Amino acid sequence: MAVVSGADDPGVISREAGDKTKGFRFQKLRAAIRFLARAEANRDGLMHCAMELLEDSVLIDGSDKALITGEENKFYGSGLSFNSSAIKNTLVAFLDLYFTFQRSSDVKLGIYASATIANERIPAEVRAALGLEAKQAQYGILKKLVDGQALTLEELRIAFALTKSEYEDQYKNNKGGFFPLLQSMPLEEFNTFLKNMDWSISNETNETLEEEALHAVRTSRFFNYRHKGLESYLLASLLNELEKRSGKPSPTDRLLNTDTLRSIFNEMLLGSAVETRVDDPACEQWDGIATNDFRNLQEKILAVCPNFSTAKLKTLARVCGLARSVEPEGKREMKGMLRR
Repeated sequence: MAVVSGADDPGVISREAGDKTKGFRFQKLRAAIRFLARAEANRDGLMHCAMELLEDSVLIDGSDKALITGEENKFYGSGLSFNSSAIKNTLVAFLDLYFTFQRSSDVKLGIYASATIANERIPAEVRAALGLEAKQAQYGILKKLVDGQALTLEELRIAFALTKSEYEDQYKNNKGGFFPLLQSMPLEEFNTFLKNMDWSISNETNETLEEEALHAVRTSRFFNYRHKGLESYLLASLLNELEKRSGKPSPTDRLLNTDTLRSIFNEMLLGSAVETRVDDPACEQWDGIATNDFRNLQEKILAVCPNFSTAKLKTLARVCGLARSVEPEGKREMKGMLRR
């Protein structure tokens, strides 16, 4: 997750972690929204969601068009272009996944960012190396990708050159990676790779994402009338579970599934019922009642009904005997019931 501040402050260095915190919440909210939406789309099967597994968030669902859908999240305070380090770094990570999964269509990748879109300013030497006129030029590559427009041949060559240069730089001191495969990748395949990605860059904030997430909670099939007023608590529980699982060392332990989501909704009702329960005030008066009749139950009943069934008397005696055994936390409730 990259978070960049757009303000140039000539003063002292800021030690605050505010932007990073916003970026992490942005990532969690996106994961929750994707999880809830996919759980609604797949009502009959089991799907999984995780953070920090392959990408910032990942969904695994056999009923979707792609088995694995990963999303990289960016929360920026400045302009973002195809030549930005964050975009190029994401492309390197996506290419690693693309080659790791052997170019499979079962893997769908995307970028979801909060930022403004800037043009790419390409230096003269980069253009000259591609056989173009040796002069600086500006392009709108990222804007076209976000708008779903086709890149021109020149734009595609520029984008491919920037990506290969970044990939080589990141792996120059590392023997791993797939640079030979990237070098031999046809330009048309790279174009298809870019077009198959989901590009979403807007002015979304944590506040607008939270409203979207709360709407997804309310419209979930696990939400019913008893959950009304508990939407923010349900969302907080889901975000907490996503964050808690993301730190697990085992990849499988990071996964939440549809049953986990159902449990969060069910446990919220159980928890709220226990937390809001109050003691019956009548229990305070029980100990103050003066005892003036020391007869047992059998004597009291036979005094007014001499022909009462012996079998029923024994049943009542057993009920009274069991009532003597009350859990410590239930004594106040029992006293209130006896008083009434």
